[in-house]
Amino acid sequence: MQMPPFHPPGRAGKTNTNEEKKILKKIRVPLIAVFLITSLFSCAEKKEANQKTDSDVQGKILATVNGVPITEYDVKRNIKRVAHGEKVTPEATQNILQTLVRNELIYQQSIELGLDNNQEYRRKLSEVDAQFRDYKKQEISNLYREYIKNKAAVTDSEAKEYFEKNSKRIQTKFHVWQIYYRGEEARIAEDYKELKSGKSFEKVASKRFPNLPKEMKAPWDLGYLYWSQIPAFWQGSIDRLEPGKVSDIIKGPNERFWVIKLVDKMVDPKITFATEKERIVEVLRKQKTDELSETMLSRMRTKSKIIFPKLPSE
Repeated sequence: MQMPPFHPPGRAGKTNTNEEKKILKKIRVPLIAVFLITSLFSCAEKKEANQKTDSDVQGKILATVNGVPITEYDVKRNIKRVAHGEKVTPEATQNILQTLVRNELIYQQSIELGLDNNQEYRRKLSEVDAQFRDYKKQEISNLYREYIKNKAAVTDSEAKEYFEKNSKRIQTKFHVWQIYYRGEEARIAEDYKELKSGKSFEKVASKRFPNLPKEMKAPWDLGYLYWSQIPAFWQGSIDRLEPGKVSDIIKGPNERFWVIKLVDKMVDPKITFATEKERIVEVLRKQKTDELSETMLSRMRTKSKIIFPKLPSE
Protein backbone atom coordinates (compact mmCIF):
# COMPACT_ATOMS: atom_id res chain seq x y z
CA MET A 1 0.00 0.00 0.00
CA GLN A 2 3.04 2.26 -0.15
CA MET A 3 3.21 4.86 -2.90
CA PRO A 4 6.08 7.16 -3.95
CA PRO A 5 6.09 10.72 -2.55
CA PHE A 6 5.25 13.80 -4.61
CA HIS A 7 8.17 15.95 -5.69
CA PRO A 8 7.29 19.34 -7.18
CA PRO A 9 9.18 20.82 -10.14
CA GLY A 10 12.73 21.71 -9.22
CA ARG A 11 14.93 20.13 -6.54
CA ALA A 12 14.58 20.02 -2.79
CA GLY A 13 18.11 21.25 -2.40
CA LYS A 14 21.48 21.41 -4.13
CA THR A 15 23.05 18.13 -5.25
CA ASN A 16 26.65 17.59 -6.21
CA THR A 17 26.56 14.23 -8.01
CA ASN A 18 24.70 12.66 -10.91
CA GLU A 19 23.71 9.87 -8.53
CA GLU A 20 21.84 12.28 -6.30
CA LYS A 21 20.12 13.86 -9.30
CA LYS A 22 19.09 10.42 -10.48
CA ILE A 23 17.59 9.56 -7.09
CA LEU A 24 15.71 12.83 -6.82
CA LYS A 25 14.32 12.40 -10.32
CA LYS A 26 12.89 8.99 -9.36
CA ILE A 27 10.88 10.36 -6.45
CA ARG A 28 8.81 12.83 -8.51
CA VAL A 29 5.25 11.58 -8.91
CA PRO A 30 1.83 13.18 -9.60
CA LEU A 31 0.12 15.13 -6.82
CA ILE A 32 -2.68 12.56 -6.54
CA ALA A 33 -0.17 10.01 -5.21
CA VAL A 34 0.51 12.29 -2.26
CA PHE A 35 -3.18 12.70 -1.57
CA LEU A 36 -3.83 8.96 -1.60
CA ILE A 37 -0.96 7.83 0.60
CA THR A 38 -0.82 10.69 3.06
CA SER A 39 -4.57 10.63 3.61
CA LEU A 40 -4.29 7.08 4.79
CA PHE A 41 -1.38 7.51 7.14
CA SER A 42 -1.11 11.16 8.14
CA CYS A 43 -4.17 11.17 10.42
CA ALA A 44 -3.10 7.98 12.09
CA GLU A 45 0.38 9.41 12.61
CA LYS A 46 -1.09 12.48 14.34
CA LYS A 47 -2.94 10.29 16.81
CA GLU A 48 0.11 8.17 17.53
CA ALA A 49 2.80 10.87 17.51
CA ASN A 50 2.95 11.19 21.28
CA GLN A 51 3.31 7.42 21.67
CA LYS A 52 6.39 7.04 19.48
CA THR A 53 9.86 6.67 20.94
CA ASP A 54 13.30 5.92 19.52
CA SER A 55 12.71 2.24 20.20
CA ASP A 56 9.52 2.09 18.14
CA VAL A 57 9.39 0.44 14.75
CA GLN A 58 9.15 3.90 13.17
CA GLY A 59 12.57 4.83 14.53
CA LYS A 60 13.75 8.30 15.38
CA ILE A 61 11.64 11.34 14.55
CA LEU A 62 13.69 13.37 12.08
CA ALA A 63 11.22 16.22 11.65
CA THR A 64 7.71 17.28 12.57
CA VAL A 65 5.32 19.33 10.47
CA ASN A 66 2.67 20.93 12.67
CA GLY A 67 2.99 17.99 15.05
CA VAL A 68 3.01 15.27 12.38
CA PRO A 69 6.24 13.25 12.67
CA ILE A 70 8.47 12.26 9.78
CA THR A 71 10.55 9.37 10.95
CA GLU A 72 13.70 7.51 10.13
CA TYR A 73 11.50 4.71 8.80
CA ASP A 74 9.77 7.06 6.35
CA VAL A 75 13.12 8.14 4.92
CA LYS A 76 14.50 4.58 4.72
CA ARG A 77 11.32 3.38 3.01
CA ASN A 78 11.70 6.02 0.30
CA ILE A 79 15.42 5.35 -0.11
CA LYS A 80 14.74 1.65 -0.53
CA ARG A 81 12.09 2.34 -3.14
CA VAL A 82 14.21 4.63 -5.33
CA ALA A 83 17.83 3.63 -4.74
CA HIS A 84 17.62 -0.06 -5.79
CA GLY A 85 20.67 -1.03 -3.78
CA GLU A 86 22.75 1.96 -4.85
CA LYS A 87 24.74 3.85 -2.23
CA VAL A 88 22.95 6.99 -1.05
CA THR A 89 24.96 9.94 0.23
CA PRO A 90 23.98 11.93 3.34
CA GLU A 91 23.12 14.86 1.05
CA ALA A 92 20.69 12.72 -0.95
CA THR A 93 19.16 11.42 2.27
CA GLN A 94 18.65 14.97 3.48
CA ASN A 95 17.00 15.87 0.18
CA ILE A 96 14.60 12.97 0.56
CA LEU A 97 13.74 14.19 4.06
CA GLN A 98 13.11 17.67 2.68
CA THR A 99 10.88 16.13 0.00
CA LEU A 100 8.85 14.36 2.68
CA VAL A 101 8.51 17.64 4.58
CA ARG A 102 7.27 19.34 1.39
CA ASN A 103 4.83 16.49 0.78
CA GLU A 104 3.38 16.92 4.25
CA LEU A 105 3.14 20.69 3.85
CA ILE A 106 1.33 20.26 0.53
CA TYR A 107 -1.02 17.74 2.09
CA GLN A 108 -1.86 19.95 5.06
CA GLN A 109 -2.33 23.01 2.84
CA SER A 110 -4.61 20.98 0.55
CA ILE A 111 -6.75 19.99 3.51
CA GLU A 112 -7.03 23.61 4.62
CA LEU A 113 -8.14 24.54 1.10
CA GLY A 114 -10.83 21.89 1.21
CA LEU A 115 -9.38 19.97 -1.69
CA ASP A 116 -10.07 16.74 0.16
CA ASN A 117 -13.77 17.25 -0.63
CA ASN A 118 -13.14 16.58 -4.31
CA GLN A 119 -15.41 13.66 -5.25
CA GLU A 120 -12.88 11.89 -7.46
CA TYR A 121 -10.30 12.20 -4.70
CA ARG A 122 -12.78 10.80 -2.17
CA ARG A 123 -13.61 7.90 -4.47
CA LYS A 124 -9.95 6.97 -5.01
CA LEU A 125 -9.23 7.41 -1.32
CA SER A 126 -12.08 5.06 -0.43
CA GLU A 127 -10.66 2.42 -2.77
CA VAL A 128 -7.18 2.66 -1.27
CA ASP A 129 -8.58 2.75 2.24
CA ALA A 130 -10.56 -0.43 1.58
CA GLN A 131 -7.41 -2.13 0.31
CA PHE A 132 -5.52 -1.01 3.40
CA ARG A 133 -8.24 -2.37 5.71
CA ASP A 134 -8.14 -5.68 3.85
CA TYR A 135 -4.36 -5.79 4.20
CA LYS A 136 -4.51 -5.19 7.95
CA LYS A 137 -7.14 -7.90 8.40
CA GLN A 138 -5.15 -10.36 6.31
CA GLU A 139 -1.95 -9.76 8.24
CA ILE A 140 -3.57 -10.05 11.64
CA SER A 141 -5.48 -13.13 10.48
CA ASN A 142 -2.11 -14.82 9.96
CA LEU A 143 -1.18 -13.97 13.55
CA TYR A 144 -4.57 -15.24 14.71
CA ARG A 145 -4.10 -18.59 12.95
CA GLU A 146 -0.67 -18.95 14.50
CA TYR A 147 -2.15 -18.16 17.93
CA ILE A 148 -4.82 -20.84 17.47
CA LYS A 149 -2.23 -23.35 16.26
CA ASN A 150 -0.07 -22.76 19.33
CA LYS A 151 -3.09 -23.27 21.57
CA ALA A 152 -3.93 -26.55 19.84
CA ALA A 153 -0.92 -28.51 21.04
CA VAL A 154 -1.17 -32.31 20.99
CA THR A 155 0.41 -34.43 23.72
CA ASP A 156 2.05 -37.82 23.23
CA SER A 157 -0.64 -39.47 25.34
CA GLU A 158 -3.39 -38.01 23.13
CA ALA A 159 -1.65 -39.28 20.01
CA LYS A 160 -1.15 -42.72 21.56
CA GLU A 161 -4.80 -42.93 22.60
CA TYR A 162 -5.91 -42.00 19.07
CA PHE A 163 -3.76 -44.76 17.58
CA GLU A 164 -5.10 -47.37 19.97
CA LYS A 165 -8.72 -46.43 19.25
CA ASN A 166 -8.19 -46.37 15.48
CA SER A 167 -5.43 -48.94 15.02
CA LYS A 168 -7.45 -51.18 12.69
CA ARG A 169 -8.19 -48.34 10.28
CA ILE A 170 -4.70 -46.85 10.58
CA GLN A 171 -3.00 -50.17 9.79
CA THR A 172 -5.25 -50.88 6.79
CA LYS A 173 -4.27 -49.92 3.25
CA PHE A 174 -7.02 -49.41 0.67
CA HIS A 175 -6.60 -50.05 -3.07
CA VAL A 176 -8.99 -47.60 -4.71
CA TRP A 177 -10.24 -46.75 -8.19
CA GLN A 178 -12.08 -43.49 -8.79
CA ILE A 179 -14.31 -41.66 -11.22
CA TYR A 180 -14.00 -37.95 -10.57
CA TYR A 181 -15.65 -34.80 -11.88
CA ARG A 182 -15.57 -31.21 -10.76
CA GLY A 183 -18.66 -29.07 -11.28
CA GLU A 184 -20.32 -31.73 -13.46
CA GLU A 185 -22.88 -33.43 -11.27
CA ALA A 186 -24.93 -34.55 -14.27
CA ARG A 187 -21.97 -36.46 -15.74
CA ILE A 188 -21.14 -38.26 -12.50
CA ALA A 189 -24.82 -39.19 -12.20
CA GLU A 190 -24.74 -40.58 -15.74
CA ASP A 191 -21.62 -42.65 -15.00
CA TYR A 192 -23.11 -43.92 -11.76
CA LYS A 193 -26.24 -45.00 -13.64
CA GLU A 194 -24.09 -47.00 -16.08
CA LEU A 195 -22.26 -48.69 -13.20
CA LYS A 196 -25.55 -49.64 -11.57
CA SER A 197 -26.72 -51.13 -14.88
CA GLY A 198 -23.79 -53.56 -14.80
CA LYS A 199 -21.15 -51.83 -16.95
CA SER A 200 -17.61 -52.43 -15.65
CA PHE A 201 -15.87 -49.72 -13.67
CA GLU A 202 -12.91 -49.71 -16.06
CA LYS A 203 -15.14 -49.18 -19.09
CA VAL A 204 -17.02 -46.28 -17.50
CA ALA A 205 -13.88 -44.66 -16.10
CA SER A 206 -11.97 -44.97 -19.38
CA LYS A 207 -14.52 -42.81 -21.24
CA ARG A 208 -12.67 -39.76 -19.99
CA PHE A 209 -9.39 -41.01 -21.44
CA PRO A 210 -10.14 -42.15 -25.04
CA ASN A 211 -6.51 -41.96 -26.26
CA LEU A 212 -4.80 -43.49 -23.25
CA PRO A 213 -1.63 -45.40 -24.24
CA LYS A 214 -1.88 -49.12 -23.43
CA GLU A 215 1.40 -49.15 -21.50
CA MET A 216 0.31 -46.25 -19.26
CA LYS A 217 -1.12 -46.93 -15.82
CA ALA A 218 -4.84 -46.29 -15.65
CA PRO A 219 -5.32 -42.76 -14.25
CA TRP A 220 -8.37 -43.91 -12.27
CA ASP A 221 -6.22 -46.39 -10.34
CA LEU A 222 -5.00 -44.64 -7.18
CA GLY A 223 -3.11 -47.67 -5.92
CA TYR A 224 -2.94 -48.43 -2.21
CA LEU A 225 -3.83 -45.48 0.00
CA TYR A 226 -2.86 -45.09 3.63
CA TRP A 227 -5.38 -43.84 6.19
CA SER A 228 -3.93 -40.31 6.15
CA GLN A 229 -4.30 -40.11 2.36
CA ILE A 230 -8.02 -40.79 2.33
CA PRO A 231 -10.16 -37.61 2.19
CA ALA A 232 -12.37 -37.11 5.22
CA PHE A 233 -15.52 -37.02 3.06
CA TRP A 234 -14.68 -40.49 1.71
CA GLN A 235 -14.34 -41.98 5.17
CA GLY A 236 -17.89 -43.16 5.79
CA SER A 237 -18.22 -44.64 2.30
CA ILE A 238 -14.91 -46.47 2.15
CA ASP A 239 -15.33 -47.93 5.63
CA ARG A 240 -18.57 -49.60 4.56
CA LEU A 241 -17.26 -51.03 1.28
CA GLU A 242 -16.09 -54.58 0.79
CA PRO A 243 -13.49 -55.35 -1.89
CA GLY A 244 -15.04 -55.30 -5.36
CA LYS A 245 -17.90 -52.99 -4.35
CA VAL A 246 -18.67 -49.50 -5.65
CA SER A 247 -19.73 -46.51 -3.57
CA ASP A 248 -22.65 -44.18 -4.11
CA ILE A 249 -21.86 -40.71 -5.45
CA ILE A 250 -19.66 -38.88 -2.94
CA LYS A 251 -19.94 -35.09 -2.92
CA GLY A 252 -16.98 -33.10 -1.66
CA PRO A 253 -16.33 -29.37 -1.28
CA ASN A 254 -16.10 -27.00 -4.25
CA GLU A 255 -18.52 -29.02 -6.39
CA ARG A 256 -16.31 -32.11 -6.56
CA PHE A 257 -17.88 -35.52 -7.11
CA TRP A 258 -16.56 -39.09 -6.92
CA VAL A 259 -17.61 -42.65 -7.33
CA ILE A 260 -14.99 -45.01 -5.89
CA LYS A 261 -14.42 -48.74 -6.10
CA LEU A 262 -12.61 -50.60 -3.35
CA VAL A 263 -10.42 -53.06 -5.23
CA ASP A 264 -8.69 -54.50 -2.18
CA LYS A 265 -7.73 -53.75 1.39
CA MET A 266 -5.00 -55.23 3.53
CA VAL A 267 -3.54 -54.86 7.01
CA ASP A 268 0.10 -53.84 7.09
CA PRO A 269 1.77 -54.93 10.36
CA LYS A 270 4.69 -52.60 9.62
CA ILE A 271 2.41 -49.67 10.36
CA THR A 272 2.90 -48.83 14.04
CA PHE A 273 2.40 -45.91 16.36
CA ALA A 274 6.03 -44.92 15.80
CA THR A 275 5.61 -44.76 12.03
CA GLU A 276 2.34 -42.83 12.23
CA LYS A 277 2.87 -40.58 15.25
CA GLU A 278 3.74 -37.49 13.23
CA ARG A 279 0.69 -37.85 10.98
CA ILE A 280 -1.57 -38.55 13.97
CA VAL A 281 -0.34 -35.40 15.68
CA GLU A 282 -1.12 -33.37 12.54
CA VAL A 283 -4.63 -34.84 12.32
CA LEU A 284 -5.34 -34.12 15.98
CA ARG A 285 -3.85 -30.64 15.78
CA LYS A 286 -6.11 -29.80 12.84
CA GLN A 287 -9.14 -31.13 14.70
CA LYS A 288 -8.25 -29.07 17.78
CA THR A 289 -7.52 -26.00 15.67
CA ASP A 290 -10.86 -26.23 13.85
CA GLU A 291 -12.77 -26.77 17.10
CA LEU A 292 -11.01 -23.96 18.96
CA SER A 293 -11.39 -21.57 16.05
CA GLU A 294 -15.11 -22.34 15.77
CA THR A 295 -15.59 -21.98 19.54
CA MET A 296 -13.83 -18.62 19.67
CA LEU A 297 -15.72 -17.34 16.64
CA SER A 298 -19.02 -18.48 18.13
CA ARG A 299 -18.27 -16.62 21.37
CA MET A 300 -17.39 -13.48 19.43
CA ARG A 301 -20.64 -13.68 17.50
CA THR A 302 -22.60 -14.11 20.72
CA LYS A 303 -21.17 -11.00 22.39
CA SER A 304 -20.99 -8.87 19.25
CA LYS A 305 -23.67 -6.68 17.74
CA ILE A 306 -23.87 -7.46 14.03
CA ILE A 307 -26.28 -5.43 11.92
CA PHE A 308 -27.18 -5.91 8.27
CA PRO A 309 -29.04 -2.71 7.38
CA LYS A 310 -31.87 -3.06 4.94
CA LEU A 311 -31.07 -1.56 1.58
CA PRO A 312 -33.70 0.58 -0.11
CA SER A 313 -35.66 -1.44 -2.64
CA GLU A 314 -34.88 -0.65 -6.23
